Amino acid sequence: MVEYSCTVMSQNNISARNNIIASGRRSNAAMTFVEILIAALLLVVVFIIGWTISSSFTGVRKVRNYETAIFLANQAVEAIRAARSHELGVDGDRRKDTLLADFNSADNMFDKNGEGFVPVVTVGNIDYHRTISIKDVPSDNEFTGSGLKLVRVNVSWRATEDGNPVEFELVTTHCDQW
Repeated sequence: MVEYSCTVMSQNNISARNNIIASGRRSNAAMTFVEILIAALLLVVVFIIGWTISSSFTGVRKVRNYETAIFLANQAVEAIRAARSHELGVDGDRRKDTLLADFNSADNMFDKNGEGFVPVVTVGNIDYHRTISIKDVPSDNEFTGSGLKLVRVNVSWRATEDGNPVEFELVTTHCDQW
């Protein structure tokens, strides 16, 4: 009986030693499928967060560019609303003393005073090209002019994301017939 118990003990010791060796190899050998799955999931979450932040910055940049274009168009419209009809000029008019001539040239004496009535305005690294068109609206009555002018302001620039041209157009009318 003593021998039997010694044999059993030695077999238990061998199997215990084999378990220790096997468990040691197993922990050093590789990662489990669950660990790889969790690591991949964390990488996907980090990628999605980064992509979302990058997309929001791109969206903010687009909105800022549109805001600048809207400001430049509104500046032109407010200057036109403040002027009288005879000061505006129309497309094809050769006079140099009109607001239209002032907006379409960068060498007017008023441009040096900070008005900003120039055809190309640079904000940051983007050039905004502003063109203004003013046309007389014909009257139904051949003896009386309508006094109405159609004003079209176009602001164009190249998008910083992809280099594609973008344009903002504002159309309004002007009339100072009382």
